[in-house]
Amino acid sequence: MTPRAEVLIVGAGPVGLTLALALAQQDIPVRIIDKEASFSGESKAVTLQPRALELYKLLGVTDRLLRAGVANRTMNMHVGTRRVTVLRYDRLASDYPFYLHLHQGQTERELVRVLEERGIRVERATALEGFRQDKDGVTARLVRAGGPGEDVRVAYLVGCDGGHSRVRAGLNLAFTGSRHDDHWIMTDVRIPNMSLARDERHGFILERFPFVVLNLGQGYYRLISARMPDSPHKGQVPTLEEFREIMTPLGLGHWRLEDPLWLTHYRPSQRLVSHFRVGRVFVAGDAAHVNTPIAAQGLNTGAVDALNLAWKLGLAVRGKAREALLDSYHAERHAAAVSMFAENDRLTTLVFGTNPVLRYLARKQLHLLNLPALNLKNVLATSQLGVHYRRSPVVQKAPARSVFQHDTARPGDRAPHFVMDAERRTPLYDILRADRHTLLVLGGERPDLPAMRTLGAHARKRYGEELRVHFVFGGRADPTLEDEGLGKVWSDPHQGAHQALGARGAGGVLIRPDAHIAARFPLRAPDGLDTYFSAILN
Repeated sequence: MTPRAEVLIVGAGPVGLTLALALAQQDIPVRIIDKEASFSGESKAVTLQPRALELYKLLGVTDRLLRAGVANRTMNMHVGTRRVTVLRYDRLASDYPFYLHLHQGQTERELVRVLEERGIRVERATALEGFRQDKDGVTARLVRAGGPGEDVRVAYLVGCDGGHSRVRAGLNLAFTGSRHDDHWIMTDVRIPNMSLARDERHGFILERFPFVVLNLGQGYYRLISARMPDSPHKGQVPTLEEFREIMTPLGLGHWRLEDPLWLTHYRPSQRLVSHFRVGRVFVAGDAAHVNTPIAAQGLNTGAVDALNLAWKLGLAVRGKAREALLDSYHAERHAAAVSMFAENDRLTTLVFGTNPVLRYLARKQLHLLNLPALNLKNVLATSQLGVHYRRSPVVQKAPARSVFQHDTARPGDRAPHFVMDAERRTPLYDILRADRHTLLVLGGERPDLPAMRTLGAHARKRYGEELRVHFVFGGRADPTLEDEGLGKVWSDPHQGAHQALGARGAGGVLIRPDAHIAARFPLRAPDGLDTYFSAILN
């Protein structure tokens, strides 16, 4: 007999699997179904960005993904055959300053393995036929291939079922946007004599179209290009010969293209759902937003959706979440998608568009990226490390400027990368988890031990089930707080952690389960902690 679940996830792609893992980490009973009988053979999305890798670290799966993929720390950008700049991902402030390439099927397999280790299996060949919701829950009708139907009662339903989402259609939500006029072609192909640097990405901005080479590992590469509107191949599945014709003027015509995994063509589009939440039903990933693959944002944005939603659903299932917290999923992720779409449209027009003036400007702009500051700004914009929720209704609105710098690690920002302890060199993301908040009690240069103890004791007494406490001393750490069971103690003699968090002195920094800063407050003013939790908890 299938055990009762509190959350039903429709769609077992990377987004649905990520959501299931994040809920399982909170011990939330979950079922995840997929209408397909097995994994898709198509490679689809092949890039995991630094932010996605940080979030998968919270779920304990990043190391597995790293072993399966190929890390690329730079991208060589050419105009014609001449390299004009190198995009430097290795300068990003993250534990993962690179783009990781692996087939989407590999990503799914790694996530499924971890999910099964935690006692959850994907129910394949099982489709959602329909659903209805009321104030107490959702009743969903499931149909198995060749088997009987089943009515399932859950507290919440999440559609992670792609661009043709049955869940989104059942909610009758608008899914608006536009389709670009560009015609893209792609293949994943084995190239035994690939002559460019194999651990780097390569892009060629040509006069009439672009050409991109990405290493997928095991001798395979993704090749991406575009067709002109007057192409005789328009509307046809591309051939390896068509790719050779594109590559030959670049001096790459000698490459042997063998054993393609797939050959595909499409016109990219961008569409965004009107609401990410309707009552007890949510949409995430491609069910909520379909975007052009220009900067590899799709899968990565969906993973961020999943981590944003998971901890809020966990609190809701336990009867602790205010409606404002569930509403914040739409407020935060819809705004993030709008910003991403604007950047994607700009890049698509410049790189893949057919306007000769804009293409000329795109080639000229590449030279500006040799300036380190502009180079970093460019890669930061596509890494998702800069995504923030400063305008969210559930993050602190009045930062403690007397203790914290205004423009550093503000409430709503991504929790920055730094090491917790100069001696142990433990990165912040090694102590964060997706099931609870993390409170960092910063002692400053002259730690006030009684005040640190008071804040730690107050936090554990009132919110012990919802957070973990860590004490960061600006000098030598005092182990008595750890001995008393109040939290983990760290030493920060060079003030690296304090500086990364913008702390001028002693204070508290609360980090959400999705690794965004929730609130900051002076050490002797724990009401900042209370104000935040009173806004999200019943």
